[in-house]
Amino acid sequence: MKVAIVGAGFAGVATAYELASQHHEVTVFERRGSVAAEGSFAQTGLLAACAPLPWGVPGLQRQRLAHWVRPDGSIRASLTGVLAHAPRLWQLWRAGKLTPGTPRWSALQALAHASRQRVGELTLQLNLAYEQQSGGLVLLAEERQVAQVRAALAETSGLAQGLKLLDAEAARALEPALAGDWPLRGAVQLPSGMVGNGRQLAHLLKTHAQKLGARFLFDTEITALRGGSSPSLVPTAGQAQPFDAIVVCAGMGSRDLLATARLRLPLLTTWGHTLTAPLSHLDGHAPVGPRAAVVDASSGIVITRLGQRVRATGVTQLGGSTQDLPQAVLQQLYGALERAFPGCAVTREAHHWKGPRVRAPDGLPVVGPCSVPGLWLNLGHGPFGWALACGAAQLLARQLVSHALPFDAGPLAAKRLG
Repeated sequence: MKVAIVGAGFAGVATAYELASQHHEVTVFERRGSVAAEGSFAQTGLLAACAPLPWGVPGLQRQRLAHWVRPDGSIRASLTGVLAHAPRLWQLWRAGKLTPGTPRWSALQALAHASRQRVGELTLQLNLAYEQQSGGLVLLAEERQVAQVRAALAETSGLAQGLKLLDAEAARALEPALAGDWPLRGAVQLPSGMVGNGRQLAHLLKTHAQKLGARFLFDTEITALRGGSSPSLVPTAGQAQPFDAIVVCAGMGSRDLLATARLRLPLLTTWGHTLTAPLSHLDGHAPVGPRAAVVDASSGIVITRLGQRVRATGVTQLGGSTQDLPQAVLQQLYGALERAFPGCAVTREAHHWKGPRVRAPDGLPVVGPCSVPGLWLNLGHGPFGWALACGAAQLLARQLVSHALPFDAGPLAAKRLG
């Protein structure tokens, strides 16, 4: 089958590899000059076999509202921005209350598990060398959080298999550099948790996809899509090119591009912020910074170790542009890093990044066919592209050739969005 993929973020590259490995003729169109150049550029790096964090942990879902109304919350929006996107934001907030046992929850759990498993398989099979470290904790700062998680895990032991509630002492043993005055009451140890450099992995997968015959066309903008029995796409200043199937993984450009094929999806673009800095070396062999990843359940901020660097991310902004880097957001990330791991970062050499996060209003990605014949979707992963992309790519590759699916993917289908 001759397949076009629009977008070479992590989702697009993973899809290209899966399809090329099944002997499809794959061409990837990317408007930037490299893979993982937009929303995939500086992901958190955290990957676990459970729903996206921290609200994927049973018992913590209701805390999502606080992140919209607190001045120091991880979700920032002006009044104008809130009013402009009010219907979608209301749906997004409701989506944060995923209930264990529902089809949506089960699909997201299954997708996260499949993605974690696939990353491990690819790493071993292809002998991929990239920055990675096993481990991951969701830090609980309040006794109320500990009680909520304990009760929820007891009720959903089968669904939350692998999640383990630790006391403060056990958690500090896993992350010994965590500040002594950090108000730790307990932590959730993540099943098969790991930290990895998703951008490095995307470049490696691109190379292996090319070895399997996939073509990558960079600096190539697609201006229109046409569905039908012989779907086609139109590059800038070019003629329509026909394919057997077209997979859209175009991130923030997806909504406008799909509109050219008369498919209108209520996608919401927010902006993620990341602070990355070299690790400092305070006194020889003393532990500095996180060993792997920690997620502050109260703030939603994630701090990860990537080789000899440390990264803080998790603040989402509604509105703005790539060039706009609010000082309040940067101060929030610096503050979270210093409170958790004092002196661990060489802040004078820190790099700041802001990138788009595209998501559906119900918080789940969109994977599979759509109402336009010949068009397929793998998008809307929000800030969790690294955590879900490999599983989503596998899922789409199976759907494309009508193979049996490992779980019910109905909740991820485009038709749920109307």
